[in-house]
Amino acid sequence: MSGPATAPRRTAPAAATAWAPEGTSRGTVAVLTGRGEHPGIYARLGRRLASDGWTVAVPGPGAGDDSVADALTGATGARVLLGSDTGALRAWGLAASGTVRPDGLVLAGLPTATSPALDHDGELDARTACPVHRGVLEADPDFGWGALAEAPPPVPAAALPDLPVLWLHGDADPIAPAAGIRELARPADDVAVVADGVHDVLNDQFHRIVAARLVLFLERLAKGARFAEPPAPASGGSRTRRAAPLTVSARLDHALAALAELVDADGDTVTCDAMSRARGVPLNSLVNVMLQLRRAGLVTSRRGCEGGYRLARRADEITVADVVRATEGAVAVLRGTGPASVLWADLERTVAEFLTSRTLTDLERSAR
Repeated sequence: MSGPATAPRRTAPAAATAWAPEGTSRGTVAVLTGRGEHPGIYARLGRRLASDGWTVAVPGPGAGDDSVADALTGATGARVLLGSDTGALRAWGLAASGTVRPDGLVLAGLPTATSPALDHDGELDARTACPVHRGVLEADPDFGWGALAEAPPPVPAAALPDLPVLWLHGDADPIAPAAGIRELARPADDVAVVADGVHDVLNDQFHRIVAARLVLFLERLAKGARFAEPPAPASGGSRTRRAAPLTVSARLDHALAALAELVDADGDTVTCDAMSRARGVPLNSLVNVMLQLRRAGLVTSRRGCEGGYRLARRADEITVADVVRATEGAVAVLRGTGPASVLWADLERTVAEFLTSRTLTDLERSAR
């Protein structure tokens, strides 16, 4: 296991960085970085938004309030203040105080409590499951490892200003649980919670859908663009189809395939790339699945996917129910309030008992 992550000290604040579109700008997004970050961390987001016609400015982490205000002052089109991690707390405070007067506010991964203690691998897992961004962070000499251990400022006491707000968050964020964000968001706010997303949601494995959601918000601010609401279904129409009571998610299927490969490895460490090729599981999906299995204590890692994984316990001590809980949160949820509620409760118990009685060793034997 790696030792506790430590944050290197900078000799001077990183300079501001900006990306601009080739043609006329539709507006400007000023990005406030979070703990351990610097402007270069947002190069991918900056290029993406610039390709959609937006100017992106990222003041250095040591920039004062006036520098942040200057990034939006005089900008043409819509002016948006975006903050990530503690940058989201700062963006809220600046907009609420009137120090910066944006047309819209984007709060990504806003922390509501002190982060748990994490070693290097744990911090990397907590930040991102994107293989590309994990490599970027590992190779970045200016990245502030260990900064997540610093207590964030409190949530601003001042209410959010009366302007459009987009909340971006990962539902698997171990640093800032999504439940706290749902409590802070107002009914009129846009809240986008990414399934399986972790803390650095703008640079996580599903960064493309996050960027797409951000562009939708920006275009509504700048041009009033929106999709038409679908018409309400006519009464007395055809019956709505209901899903089957039991389904197996692709995530669970991928987890069992990866664990089967680790059983075959007989204690050796296996990289995500090797598991992906051997079992035909998409690498991007596998990265997040392995993070879930690691958090549940079913596997251990040596520097994440790049270094490899191995089983944390013997194969005959890990049940299929353990794997289901790690990836789905519950073995089965079949509750109802109608006349069949007792039947569904019995089925839920039966499923739980069946999966608890099957181990990874049983699965490997049945596959032969």
